Amino acid sequence: MWVKVKIKLNRENFKDYASYSLELSRNSTLLDMLVKIKEELDQSLAFRSMCRAGICGTCAIKVNGRPVLACSTKVFVFGEEITVEPIDNVSVIKDLVVDHESLYNKLKLWKVWYNAGEKNTKVSASALKRIERSHECILCGICDSVCPVLTTSSHFGGPTLLTRYYKLLFDPRNTQDRAQSLKNLNPQLCTHCMNCSFACPKKLMPEALIKEEEKLLQEKGIIKKEEGNFGFLEF
Repeated sequence: MWVKVKIKLNRENFKDYASYSLELSRNSTLLDMLVKIKEELDQSLAFRSMCRAGICGTCAIKVNGRPVLACSTKVFVFGEEITVEPIDNVSVIKDLVVDHESLYNKLKLWKVWYNAGEKNTKVSASALKRIERSHECILCGICDSVCPVLTTSSHFGGPTLLTRYYKLLFDPRNTQDRAQSLKNLNPQLCTHCMNCSFACPKKLMPEALIKEEEKLLQEKGIIKKEEGNFGFLEF
């Protein structure tokens, strides 16, 4: 089957769409397509891929306006004419390669790791079930790329960071109370538009986790939800 592809290129002296036409099998993934273009049609094309199994999150791209993982998404679900672009809300290094460094720096800044005690702590099956979605985040950045709040407010932590942060709040193995730090990530600024949950390739439902974080801060009296206090408003 033949497919016509437009790819948004971002180079130092060239920013435009390039067009390609190539033949692929019906079950080819978007990553298969990009590899074939690079090997046979355009060796200068830049994109990222590592695991080829939907685990590392590095191959996130936008196809016909929809952010997906290239390695686990079939080409022809989008038809025979597609447009490929880098994901939004992040700076582009070259072509489809985006800079995840800002996300990694956020994880370091907010110390998104455990502070374990000296003794082993037993974790119940229900507790593990509650935090498993937070552990399964692959840092692909897709949820952040569709978040309208991140485009308007610098105060919001964002769905990726808040999804990863969730496990620190509800895992009994973590000995440090993170609720006060969570306040500084402002989960209450989430508009609950559900964009992140619809887009997440791992089906982790980030919006639901953010809602629980917001509820935790309310229960602890750390924040009070004000009517109309949505993320589109700076404060």
